[in-house]
Order: sequence, then C-alpha cells, then structure tokens
Amino acid sequence: MSWGFTPYISEKSPYHGAYLAVVESVAKLVAEGASFEEVYLTFQEYFEKPKQDPKRWGKPLAAILGAFMAQKDFEIASIGGKDSMSGTFEDIDVPPTLVSFAVTVDKIKNIISPEFKGAGHKTILLKPEYTDTGLPDAKSQIALFNKVTELMRAGKVFAAYTPTYGGVAEAILKMAMGNGIGFKYADVDMDEIFGYNYGAFVLETDGSVDEGILLGETTEEFAIEYKGDKLELAELCKIYEDKLEDLVAM
Repeated sequence: MSWGFTPYISEKSPYHGAYLAVVESVAKLVAEGASFEEVYLTFQEYFEKPKQDPKRWGKPLAAILGAFMAQKDFEIASIGGKDSMSGTFEDIDVPPTLVSFAVTVDKIKNIISPEFKGAGHKTILLKPEYTDTGLPDAKSQIALFNKVTELMRAGKVFAAYTPTYGGVAEAILKMAMGNGIGFKYADVDMDEIFGYNYGAFVLETDGSVDEGILLGETTEEFAIEYKGDKLELAELCKIYEDKLEDLVAM
C-alpha cells in the first residue's frame, strides 16, 4: 500500500496535484518491487466550504478531473474513497486535497527496501518523458514502470526510491540514512537534484544498467559529497530525527 499527495502543488493547481498524487502513489508501489499490472486506487478528498463562490466550487472539480484523467491515462480505477467539503474554520481554509492511495499484491520475493545496501554501487535516475503541461506522459510512464520492474526482477537493483516533493535530494538522503551508507554525487545539475521528478526512480544498481542519468556512487563514509563540498550525515540524521524527540518524551 502507498499514498501520494503534495499540498504545495495542489494549492497552485488542484488538477496537477490530483494527477501527480496518482502518479506518486503508483510509483511508490513500483519502487517497492511490485508490478504495475494489478494496481487499484482509493481517494481521500478534503476541500474548503464552497459556499456560493464559483471559484471555490472549481477547486474540487479541477481535482476530480485530474484524478479522472490519471485513471484514464493509466487504465487503473479508484474503487472507493471519501470526501469532505468542510475544511474551513472562520477565515482559514485547507488547501485543495485529493490524496491517492494505491494498493496491489505481489510475491514477497519481489519486494525490496529503499535504503542503500552497500558502498561502491552506481546510482542512477530514470525519468519518464513529460508533456508541455509538466505532467508525465502516460505511455512513457507506464513503460518506465515496466522497465524498473524488469530490472528488479533481473536482480540488477539493490534499492529504489521515487522522488516526491523533496526531489532527488530527499531520496538520496533517506536511502543513505537507512544503513549508514554515504553518497558522492557525480556532475549532476542542482536543478536535477532539487527539482520535481514525479514518476521518476532513483535506483542503486549493480553497475550493469547503462541508461538514465548517473547520479553518483554510494560510499563507505557516512556523508553526502557534491563537487568537493561534504555534509556529515550523522549530523543531518540528528537534525531530521530530533524533530520528533519532544513527542517521544511525552
């Protein structure tokens, strides 16, 4: 099971936000090792009170259209869901929200975990083609889903992650933290590292996959390095984990 939603995109375009929520939720399943063949969806929607304002009514309509087009493009169905139009308190409104949950089944032998497995492994970025609207091209995206699954089934992928709102930078950080393995970036543009790459995959490979964008290589040193600059991951992990310390203390 997985989910997809980015409030910052949905706030700007409920259509794009809902469409990408579907893409993200399905891509997360594929990144875990499941195939695309038997994926189903369920949606959770939450919007401000529409009142008598056509613009407020337009937000859920745009989101539903985005989710509907994603279902048509990928030929998958939402088999359930829940909606609410009460996300307003005085002058505070929730952002337009359509969360996509994706579910499927697969054999346990096919499932992999997202953390880096060892040092000296090449890590690549495989991306779909994107349309003029900034959304993934459906045919290209489906072909990429199948390609990633093929590489996994062939034993060429040790770990996989699909970039979400934090982009490649977030993916690399979280993949590194799991087993205390570092990462050294290749000559990759910052826009590629921090930009949106919805529907893409970061793959830790055995070195035999000669396609995609080379992001870099895993290292024994627990640090992230980019063009001579180095960040100690122990320090970053502490910052990341300490955000929940007050809750743990309670």
